[in-house]
Amino acid sequence: MSWVELTVDKRDTQAWVALELTKIGEIKIEDGTLEASLRRDLGGDKKHPIFIPATSYTKGRRRITVHLMEGYIFIGAGLDEVAYFALERQPYIHQVMSTESGHHLRALYVVPNSHIESLRLQLRKMVVSDVSPGTRVDVVDGTYRGLDGVVGCVEGEFAFVDIKLRSLKVIATIPQIFLEIQEEETVD
Repeated sequence: MSWVELTVDKRDTQAWVALELTKIGEIKIEDGTLEASLRRDLGGDKKHPIFIPATSYTKGRRRITVHLMEGYIFIGAGLDEVAYFALERQPYIHQVMSTESGHHLRALYVVPNSHIESLRLQLRKMVVSDVSPGTRVDVVDGTYRGLDGVVGCVEGEFAFVDIKLRSLKVIATIPQIFLEIQEEETVD
């Protein structure tokens, strides 16, 4: 065991609180309003991590929502427990996953970050099956992380993405798993 392994405190890694949704919560995923509602009801912190194991995008004129795990969402641990349990008063949350300890007190049930990262990867794998030429994508991992572009063609597990910056134009070969389909903006 190295010195670095000894100094890493596992309590410093992100953990997640699981919440079960109602049917209204599921509808909020479909219409894209769940995260905004959660942030409002948690006090508006725009940086606090929220993971909704579903993603929506528009393909042609159809809105497609891909669900990895229906009925549940995850909010980063670290807030006062009362804030999580207060969400149970909202019509879109059925319950906060918890365990009962002595004297009928509830304690949050937390999920390790490694499990959430695994879910994120599974969700990306599900979505990349819809990556096709002409699809606008964000690059979420690898050398071109943080950039966006248009898929030129797809070959096996790779996509050739046309990335244009002010001073650079490149067609990058990127594993599809590193791509996330952009939400198409609709003009009303």
